[in-house]
Amino acid sequence: MAVAKKAVVKKAVAKKAAPAPVAEARRDGIDWRSPYLYAVCLITLLVVLFSTVALINAIMNAVFPDPAYVDLYSKPETQPSQELLAQQEHNNQIQAIKNIFSTFTTIAIATPLYLYHWRQTKK
Repeated sequence: MAVAKKAVVKKAVAKKAAPAPVAEARRDGIDWRSPYLYAVCLITLLVVLFSTVALINAIMNAVFPDPAYVDLYSKPETQPSQELLAQQEHNNQIQAIKNIFSTFTTIAIATPLYLYHWRQTKK
């Protein structure tokens, strides 16, 4: 009878000793997600930085437009009229305002992309 009990005990121990297979989340390759996210964050951060500098420059050009070019060595009869010089200065100011909108648009697009990818790196 002692032999029968030992056999039952060994079977019970054998059943308990075998752990259930655990599914491991092991990856056998390189994790490309993190370098991708950090690269996108770096690129969009640089785009925002350079666009901010361009925006400040465009605002300064709109407030203080470049003067019209006048050749100092030209003859008085070939120099442009005052209306033409004023028109040229006005065109420079309009170009600066267009640059303000384009750089602001670039910032408005790149900032959400940066924020989204930065949040993804935190997960």
